[in-house]
Amino acid sequence: MLKIQKHILGVTDEKVPLESSEDHRRATQRMTEQARRFLAIISPDLDPAVYDTQEFVDAVKRLVLLNRFTHVRVLVFDPLAIVKRGHRMFELMLHLTSFIEFRVPGFEYDSFNETLFIADEAGYIIRRSAERYEGSLNFNDPRSARILMKQFDEMWRKAKPDPNLKRVSL
Repeated sequence: MLKIQKHILGVTDEKVPLESSEDHRRATQRMTEQARRFLAIISPDLDPAVYDTQEFVDAVKRLVLLNRFTHVRVLVFDPLAIVKRGHRMFELMLHLTSFIEFRVPGFEYDSFNETLFIADEAGYIIRRSAERYEGSLNFNDPRSARILMKQFDEMWRKAKPDPNLKRVSL
């Protein structure tokens, strides 16, 4: 069982292995609850087991409403699947468009198959294969978080908004 109850974002420098979807969900939830400035997420289909829970969406909502300068950026590869599924994060984005933005990475990243979650340039959660839940986290590794953030920013600059990720008014 994942033991991160006492881990504090920006304080606890310990690399912790992740082994299951439940580990990943709990870690993402805890890190989001402690974030104060931003979240950056790369997930091919915004993994429902991790990101489509009411607890996670509530934590993101609290984060963006706590500070008007907070921003959540999400890179997804399959936006249509997210829309069709009725993903909670997608619904939240539609209500908080000033704080939450979704984009689709450029074609040069079609073979990218990792998931990445960065909070406040301090903590990160990473899986080297999106199909498997083995990964790791650290609540306070600014050096690694900056390197991962640089990779995220490069992908973000080449990403585009997707028409599927906009509400259609009839």
